[in-house]
Amino acid sequence: MAKWLILFFCLVAFIESKSFRVDYANGQFLLDEKPFRYISGEIHYFRVPQIYWRDRLIKYRAAGLNAVQVYIPWNWHQEGYKKEFRMDGDRNFIQLIKTAQDVGLYVLIRAGPYVCAEISNGGLPPYLNNIKNISLRTSDPIYLRELRPWWTFLMKSLYKLLYKNGGPILMIQIENEYGSFDACDLEYIKFLRDLTHQVVGKDVQLYTTDGADDRMLNCSHVDNVYSTVDFGVQGSTDNIKTYFGLQQKINKGGPKVNSEFYVGWFISWGKRNYNFPSTTSIVNTMQWMWDQGASFNVYMMAGGTSFGFYNGKIFDLSIVTTSYDFNSAITEDGDLSERYYAIKNWISTLKEWKWQPIDGMKNMTRKAYGSIVVRPVKNNIQEMVTSSTCVIDVKPVTFDEMNHFYGYVRYRTPIENVSLVSVSGIKDAGYISIDGEYKGLVDTNNMNLYVNHTGIAKFEILVEDRGRQNFETIIDIKGILNNQIVFDGEKSELWESCYLDFKRVDKHLKTLKLSTIYKESFPLKGPTLLIGHFNVDGIADTYLVLKDFHKGNVLINGHNIGRYWNDQGPQQSLFIPKNFLRQGKNKVLVFELEGIDNCSSESGCKIKFVQNSVWNWIK
Repeated sequence: MAKWLILFFCLVAFIESKSFRVDYANGQFLLDEKPFRYISGEIHYFRVPQIYWRDRLIKYRAAGLNAVQVYIPWNWHQEGYKKEFRMDGDRNFIQLIKTAQDVGLYVLIRAGPYVCAEISNGGLPPYLNNIKNISLRTSDPIYLRELRPWWTFLMKSLYKLLYKNGGPILMIQIENEYGSFDACDLEYIKFLRDLTHQVVGKDVQLYTTDGADDRMLNCSHVDNVYSTVDFGVQGSTDNIKTYFGLQQKINKGGPKVNSEFYVGWFISWGKRNYNFPSTTSIVNTMQWMWDQGASFNVYMMAGGTSFGFYNGKIFDLSIVTTSYDFNSAITEDGDLSERYYAIKNWISTLKEWKWQPIDGMKNMTRKAYGSIVVRPVKNNIQEMVTSSTCVIDVKPVTFDEMNHFYGYVRYRTPIENVSLVSVSGIKDAGYISIDGEYKGLVDTNNMNLYVNHTGIAKFEILVEDRGRQNFETIIDIKGILNNQIVFDGEKSELWESCYLDFKRVDKHLKTLKLSTIYKESFPLKGPTLLIGHFNVDGIADTYLVLKDFHKGNVLINGHNIGRYWNDQGPQQSLFIPKNFLRQGKNKVLVFELEGIDNCSSESGCKIKFVQNSVWNWIK
C-alpha cells in the first residue's frame, strides 16, 4: 500500500510541475520553466481522412518539427439547431491530439469559433444564419447564447489533453484574425477568454493570431491573452523585424511568433496562373525568423481535400477548389514535396535543436483503375426528391429556411408565355429548364436568361450552393432570396421548393435493376444524374478525371468526394482516399450540372481513375 501511495504522489508532483507560459521580460516561452521554442506545422483534420492522421503527423515529426497546430471548425461538429456535437470518425479531434503526442509532437489548438481556413462559412455552423437579428462574432447575447454550449463542450473535451494534465496541448488560440473583421468587439474576445479560463483554468496559455498591423492587433488584444502575427515569405529580414516589432509592442515583450507562415496559398476556380513561393525563399524566411529568436508555424505543412460541400468562398468571385493542396510541404495525397525536404534539411542544420529530423519517410501508394462507363438515371433529379424534402409556398424557400445548408435545391412553378427570366436573388447559381428542356445558367454575375417560351409550361431552376463565404464574415443565405425572381417582370405565387437528397438516391438505386434506370436521351444537357460500377482489386488511393464533363460533384460508395469544375480549372481531378473504396464492386454517382460531351446511348459516358493529380495551370 505504501508503495502505491508513493507512486501516486510522485505522479501528482509530476503533473503539478508541468507548465507552459510566456516570459514577457525575457522574450521567450517557458516549458517547465525552461526556455522553449517551437517549429510547428498546420494540419486540417477535417480535410485529411482519419486513416492518414498518423502518417501525416509522423512525417511532421520526421521533418524535425516539434509541434502541430490544429483548427477546430464548429460547423464540422454541429450543423443544425440541436446541441449535439459529432465526434465520430474524421471528426474525432481527440484521437488526432493523442496521435500527435504518440509520435512526439506538442499541440497548439486553434479553437475558433470562427477559423476562416477556406472552409464553408468560416467554420461557423450555417444554422446561425436563420436566427433573427443575430450578430456573428460579437458580444451579441443571441450569438453568445448559441456559442456557449459548443465552447463549453470543446474546452471540456480538451481539458485532459492539456500539457498541465499530462497531454500535449501547450496553448489555445481564441478567435482567428479577428482584427480583419470590422466589429472590433473586445468584449467578445474577453467573453471567449473568460469562458475558456472558467473551464480549463487561468494557468493555460491563450493566444490570438492577426495580420502584422497595428489596427488588427489592437482589435483582438486583451489582458492574459498573447498576441501573435502571421505573414508569408519575405524578400529580406527588414519586414520580419517590423512585423515582430509590432507584435512585441502590443504585448509589451514576450516571444516572437508567426502563427501562419505561408509556404503557398489556396487555389480558386478559374485562377490558373499562381506564383507560389520558391523553395529558396521559404527556407531563407525561416532562417531569418529563426535568427530573430522566433517560433513559427508552417501553413500548410500538409494539404488536404474539402470533401462534400465544405469548400469556402472569398466573396462571390473567388470560390475555393476542392483540393486544398496549398503548395504544402506534404501534398494533398500525402507525398513529400521538394519543400518538405528543404524544410527537413534546413532544420537538420539548427544547433541545439532537440527534435532532429528522421529519415525513411515514403510517398503514398496510389493506383490507376482505368476508365469506366457511367450512364444517366431514368428519372434524374426526381430520384433525389420526396414529399418530405419539399415545401409548397407563395415564394421560393431558401436553403436555410428548409434547414438544408449545402448542395442543391430545385424550384418549380407553372409559367405561360415567358421571354425573359430575371433572378436577382440568386445565390449562387441556377440551372434553368422548361418542361424538362435545359435552357441555360444564371448566377450572381449574370442574373438574366432569355428563354422565349410560348404556351403553358413547367418552369424549373436548380440552384447550387457553390460554397458559403468564409471571408469576410456575412450571413450568406443560399437559394432564391426575397422572392427575387420574375418572368417578364411578373412574379409567380405558387412555388415548390425541394432539396436534393443524395443519401436517398444512393440507397434507392440499390433497389432498381440496371436495365430500368438508364434513359436514352442524348446529347446530355443540363443537370444529369449518372451511375456506374467498377471493380477494385487491391485498394489504394486514386484520382478521378471527368474529361468530358463540365461541372458537378461525385459520390463514391456514398462518400461525397467534392466538386469538379473542369471549364474553370486549374483542378482537373478529384482525390479519392482508399477508405472510400471497397475490395470488389464499387459504385460511383456523378451529378453533372451543365452537360456532357462525347456521350452516346451506345458507349455511355466515360470517366477515368488515374494515379496522379491533374491540373491545367497557365505558366
